[in-house]
Amino acid sequence: MKFGSNKQQEDASNASKVTVLSLGFELTGDIISKSDIRADGILVGSIRTDKKVVVGEQASITGDIIAEEISISGEVVGDLYISGETTIYASAKVSGNITTNQIYVHKGAVLNSLIKTVDADSIKAASKSSRINSVSREEIYSMLDEKKTKNKLEDKPKPVSQPKREESTYTNTPSEGDSDDLSKNFPRSW
Repeated sequence: MKFGSNKQQEDASNASKVTVLSLGFELTGDIISKSDIRADGILVGSIRTDKKVVVGEQASITGDIIAEEISISGEVVGDLYISGETTIYASAKVSGNITTNQIYVHKGAVLNSLIKTVDADSIKAASKSSRINSVSREEIYSMLDEKKTKNKLEDKPKPVSQPKREESTYTNTPSEGDSDDLSKNFPRSW
């Protein structure tokens, strides 16, 4: 591979486009992202993304999920609005309504759900009832972009002024008669 090839740059840019909730991580709040999301921790809140959501075997999500695609191996309690493909693996436990375009359920999965397979427009309309859709994506993304711009302006290094140093009044020459008194009263420790 050549130094600085486009392949490395593509891999790096793709790797940074995944939001990860790691194993052992617990979060209370909603996640809204433009990129893929992988959850292996605990989330009490909803997820909304234009991409894919992967729920790992150790993950537990309590909240609605709105996404293009989802793969579930862990536990999800909440309504799913998936405009593409939903895959539920054998280790999964899902409770809540599932509105999706396509669904694949592996043998052994535990479902306590009402499942509807409909077209993408119907899913978009159904997802409007979710609490996480109370603010539009565009509004959220524009607020985030404004915040990033503001932070970049604030992060510019400011010149540091050096404090003025005062002239030292210490002199190294002893005055008359003081040298004997100092050496007697202050023994050297070195």
